[in-house]
Amino acid sequence: MLTKIKRFSKEKRALFAFCCTLASILLITLVIVAAYGARVISIRANGLELRASKDFEVVDIKYFLQNDPEWGGDLIGGTNRTMGGSGCLITCVASAIDHLGTPATPGEVNRKLTGVDGYQGADLIWYKINEAYPEIDYEYTRVFSSSGLERDLENGLLPIVNVKLNGSGASHWLLIIGAKDREFLAYDPLNPDKEPIMLSRHGNVYSYRVLVRAG
Repeated sequence: MLTKIKRFSKEKRALFAFCCTLASILLITLVIVAAYGARVISIRANGLELRASKDFEVVDIKYFLQNDPEWGGDLIGGTNRTMGGSGCLITCVASAIDHLGTPATPGEVNRKLTGVDGYQGADLIWYKINEAYPEIDYEYTRVFSSSGLERDLENGLLPIVNVKLNGSGASHWLLIIGAKDREFLAYDPLNPDKEPIMLSRHGNVYSYRVLVRAG
């Protein structure tokens, strides 16, 4: 093979080198994409254990409960599911919006999202938040990490994370508001004590979003 290449003209050798370089780049790209895809699938299936590397002061937020009588009986979108039973995410979103400077309650957020067709069934369509609240947007990455959550906390943002209730139950959402002794601390809209809990109480994290000011 090398002997044949040596017999190539200068132009052919240049073209051969270019093709080899291009093939190498494509191969590396395919390997990276495959590794990323495998990581996404693994996180969806198994979640990630997230641990803080340092302490973060607990953020003082509006601590709403999803089953508050003021909105706990409200229906989510056009479904028969109530805020009290299935409104953990909307309750976290309300606290995050309020933290960003726009007064909000879970009942108000649910009504505004319903008004912009912000649900697929009872599931939030995330980009619809910006339609309901033009000053608010969100960021999302399928592959996240403890360091990413820490960067958000350092920037004054509150990560919204998806877990399984008590580590093995139904899908549940929490708002990360600080960290202590290598434990992320979370606001849990089902905690009647209205006190931060350790993220590890609910086990691994399966999904992650963060609300930001638009623009």
